[in-house]
Amino acid sequence: MPKAIIEDKDQFYAFLATQPLCRWMAQKQLEIAQGIHHGSAGSSIHRPPKNDNAELAAALSSMA
Repeated sequence: MPKAIIEDKDQFYAFLATQPLCRWMAQKQLEIAQGIHHGSAGSSIHRPPKNDNAELAAALSSMA
């Protein structure tokens, strides 16, 4: 399998800067640096998901 070679790093970085995810990440980093965005204020990335089936799981385990 051939390996990719980046011939012009500046052109590659310019390409990445136009990508939506990279632009979003740069915006968030800027907001965090300026104190506008408070990291986990609205994010649920680090919170465990709510277990909606807890009662069902408890009932099934009691039957076993």
